[in-house]
Amino acid sequence: MITRRQLIARGAAGALALALPEAAEARRLTRTQERALRTAVRGRVLVPGGSGYDAARVVFNTRWDGVKPPAVVQARDTADVRAVVRWADRFDVPLVARSGGHGYSGNSTSASAVVVDLDALDAVRFNDGIATLGPGARLGDVYARLASRGLTIPAGSCPTVAVGGLVLGGGMGLAGRAFGLTCDRVTSFDVVDADGRRRRVDDGSLFWALRGGGGSFAIVTAVRLRTRRVTTAAFFSVSYPRGAREEALQRWDALAPKAPRELTAILTLTTDGATAFGQYLGSPTALRRLIRPLGGVPTVGSADYRTVQRRWAGNANPPRSAFAASSMYVTKRLTASGRRAFVAAADTGATLILDAYGGAINRPDGDATAFPHRDARFSVQVISYRDVATARTQVRRARKAIAQYGGGAYLNYADPDLTHATRGYWGANLERLRRVKREVDPANRFRPAQGVRPAT
Repeated sequence: MITRRQLIARGAAGALALALPEAAEARRLTRTQERALRTAVRGRVLVPGGSGYDAARVVFNTRWDGVKPPAVVQARDTADVRAVVRWADRFDVPLVARSGGHGYSGNSTSASAVVVDLDALDAVRFNDGIATLGPGARLGDVYARLASRGLTIPAGSCPTVAVGGLVLGGGMGLAGRAFGLTCDRVTSFDVVDADGRRRRVDDGSLFWALRGGGGSFAIVTAVRLRTRRVTTAAFFSVSYPRGAREEALQRWDALAPKAPRELTAILTLTTDGATAFGQYLGSPTALRRLIRPLGGVPTVGSADYRTVQRRWAGNANPPRSAFAASSMYVTKRLTASGRRAFVAAADTGATLILDAYGGAINRPDGDATAFPHRDARFSVQVISYRDVATARTQVRRARKAIAQYGGGAYLNYADPDLTHATRGYWGANLERLRRVKREVDPANRFRPAQGVRPAT
C-alpha cells in the first residue's frame, strides 16, 4: 500500500540531491520598518542575513527554497498577529500567513510579503463536543488528543500538516465521505482582519469565504469544529499488477464514489501497478463484503481509530524534498478510453492518487461554502519526485493526458503551473469570493500566491 506519506519518503532522497529551487530575492524592509516591527511584536522578527532566517523562511517543498521573504514574524499569540497587521497597514506591506508550510506550491511564502508564522498558535482544547484548534496545531497531535476522548474530525492523513491551511482550503481525508470536509465541521473562526481587529466569525460572507476560500481574507488564529465519536475503524488494501491497472480503475470507479458513506477508498496508479486502500467505519466483516467488487486478494484489518490514523501516516518522517504536483476533479464515470488515458498518465512517471468523493462531501450545494467541487466523483492528485524540470514535465504530461475527463483543481494540492488557477480552485464561486475580498480586504493586504484579488 502506498500512502501519501510513504510516497514522499520514497521520492525525498533523490529529489533532495537534484532539486533546483525557484529563486526570488527578498524585498528588503527599511531600517524604520524593521525597527517598528521589532517594537510592535513580542515574537521573533527574522530578516535576510540574520540568525535563524534561513531556517524560518523555508517551506516543506524545497523547490521554493530560493524564495526569500523580507521578514518572517514568528507570532507568539493573537496580540502579535494584530500588531503585525497594524504595522503592515502603516507601512503598506503585504502579508502572507503560514500555518505549517506544507502547501505544495509555496503559497505561504513570498519574496514581496512578510510571512506571519503561526506555528506557536497550536492550542488544542475541547468543550462540549467542540474542538478549538490553533492554526499551527499539527494533525498528528490533534488526532491523538481527540482519540483519547473517543472523538475525531475529518481531516488529512499527514501528521505534520497544520490545521490552518487545511481548513481554509477545504480539508479532504479518509473520514470525509462519512463526516464531510474539515471546513464543513467548522462552527466559528477567530480571526484578525485587515484592520488589525480580533473578530469571532460564525456567519455571513466572511464565514462563507473562509470555508474553502484560502488565506486571502483574514488571518485565522483559532477554529472551532464539531467532533464526531469514533473509537475503531476497519481498513483494507489490495494491489494489482501493471497489466491489471485498467481493470483496477474500472472496478474502483464503479464502487468507490457510490459506496456507503462510511467507506472511503483511494486508488493509486503508477508505472508498476495499482493499489486500492481505505478505511471503513464499521466491522471488518462488513468491509470484506463491501469491497468484494474490487477483486484481487485484499488485506483487511481493524484497530482503534488512533492506530488506523497512524497507519495512514506511515512510520516515515521524511526530509523536506522537492516535487511537482497538480490536481483535477472527475464528475462522470470513466469510459474505456478514459481508463486508458489514466493509465497512460501514470506511464509518464508521475503517480496518480484518486480520492473518492460522494457521501457527506457532496451533500452541500456547490455554493454552500467557498469550496465548489461538490459534484465530483473523485479527485485526482498528480505528483512526481524527480529533478524539478523532469517532475514538472511529468506532471504536465500526465494532466494533459486526462484533461478531457475532468477539470477544476483542489487548493490544498495547489499547482503554480496551472493556467487560470483561481478559476480551477473556486469555479463559479470565484466572483463571490472577489466581492468578499473587496468587502473585508480592499487593499489586498493578505496576499498568498494564487490568492483571491478584490473585485474592481
